[in-house]
Amino acid sequence: MKKISVLSGGLDSTILTYKIVKEFGAENIIALTFNYGQRHNIEIEKSKITCTKLGIHQKILDISFLGDIISGVSALSNKKEVAMPKIKDILGDPQPPTYVPYRNMILNAIAFSFAESNEADSIYTGLQNTDAYSYWDTSPMFVDTMNSVSNLNRQHQIMLIAPFANMTKKEEILIGKKIGVPFEDTWTCYSGEEGSGACATCPSCSERIMQFAKAGIKDACSYTKHIDWEKLIKKYSEDEKEVK
Repeated sequence: MKKISVLSGGLDSTILTYKIVKEFGAENIIALTFNYGQRHNIEIEKSKITCTKLGIHQKILDISFLGDIISGVSALSNKKEVAMPKIKDILGDPQPPTYVPYRNMILNAIAFSFAESNEADSIYTGLQNTDAYSYWDTSPMFVDTMNSVSNLNRQHQIMLIAPFANMTKKEEILIGKKIGVPFEDTWTCYSGEEGSGACATCPSCSERIMQFAKAGIKDACSYTKHIDWEKLIKKYSEDEKEVK
């Protein structure tokens, strides 16, 4: 049966899409992408590149009503009414300005409907527990709860699957490297623009840079600021040796 990949064009969902295409074949994968008025909508263009390279069908849904809802509430709104924080501003914050109220519940509810309409038996999501420190709707408990609701369906059983839920971001990146994911086809930055490059300072960029360094890999994404990858990789390698 068909598998649905919730593909934003970001790092997690792109690695995951490559992974399940390798496991199930391109003919069995449908990518579902949402345009909800997100500030970093360059992700959508990246998702199109991924689908073209993998030869999979993509459905892009316009749910811009969500952008209207989060206007003035979330820093991820493309109306930019809420300032984008730096990573130091959100450390320890259980609900930072980059949180979009109930986003993953809304997106996955739509994905369940899309999956049933396309006779798919599963939905794959790149939700990752590393992000749960700030986003409650990325946790394994959230995935389990969504599946509990789906199990009420009497005729069409659909499973929401999050293979990276209990992995570190470093482990996920290493999987991506192993299966040949072109990391330049992914976008993580909340502030930068294609052409000029990712900003390297927003929370999402900061996390991405750190995790690539931990994985010992120079990120193929372009940044507006110089990043001394050799120095960073060495630093995290030494930190890891100290922990051991």
